[in-house]
Amino acid sequence: MKDKIVEILREIYDPEIPINIYDLGLVREIQVEEGKIFVRLIFTANRNCTLADMVAVQVKYRLAKVFPDHKVEVVSDYNAEWNIGYVTQAGLLQLEEIYGKEAVEQLRNRKSVEELVKVSLRINREDPIQFMKRAVEERYRGIKEWHEKNRILIE
Repeated sequence: MKDKIVEILREIYDPEIPINIYDLGLVREIQVEEGKIFVRLIFTANRNCTLADMVAVQVKYRLAKVFPDHKVEVVSDYNAEWNIGYVTQAGLLQLEEIYGKEAVEQLRNRKSVEELVKVSLRINREDPIQFMKRAVEERYRGIKEWHEKNRILIE
């Protein structure tokens, strides 16, 4: 059941950083007890996250829809501070793809994520899935062009 919960959480994206909330490390706790699901969320901007409530409501709605026989409780923990150490390996790769390795290194050196997003923002508040799709396609096109120019023939 916990795997299904994680799968659902991976379908919910941070509204400002186009990465799902699980891989971004915003899900800090999942508890499943008989008839009850509890999820604790944190946010990259803590109390300054203007869309935190929207994320929490989305989590509660999606889990309640899939598990109608369970009471779903979602808590927004504004006292816990997010850090790059919470991000999964998949999340780190996505952060690097969107903002570059230098930006991820800046986060490791405690630069705030809000500052990073404002400075190196490459998105215009579009749908995160479409943004990621376009980013991957652009990356693939660049690799393909490089490969065609630098083709190495093996005989």
